[in-house]
Amino acid sequence: MPYIWIGIVIFAALAEIYTLALVPVWFIPSSLTAFILSLTGFHVWIQAAVFFIISLFLLVLSKTVFRKFLKSKTALNINDTDTDANSDLLAGKSAIVTQEINNFKNTGAVRAGGFEYGAKSDDDDIIYETGLVVTIIRMDGEQMICSR
Repeated sequence: MPYIWIGIVIFAALAEIYTLALVPVWFIPSSLTAFILSLTGFHVWIQAAVFFIISLFLLVLSKTVFRKFLKSKTALNINDTDTDANSDLLAGKSAIVTQEINNFKNTGAVRAGGFEYGAKSDDDDIIYETGLVVTIIRMDGEQMICSR
């Protein structure tokens, strides 16, 4: 039985190297513990039970820890319209018109901060041609309100 547990260690290590999914890695300490139990003479069903209990514990623990870590470290999504901070990020910044801004035709796009956004003019009578540099006043939904 020790050879089976060592085989699982090797298989889990190789699977983790090829997938980088952080799932097979948790079978390594479980199978090492079962390996030690097999060397000390514990029955096979005890080895298997310890293997499954430790594996399940580590999988659940890692899922909860990583979920908390990822929630605290998420980047601010500029296209998220639920956050007032988004309008503060680009308000007052310059943007380049990539598609003519015409409120009557409901057309317009600008590139700002490395991303392209829909755009409207702050004045319905003004049309901004492609290539002009405009100033972002605020966000309205997912569109930038711009002025010259």
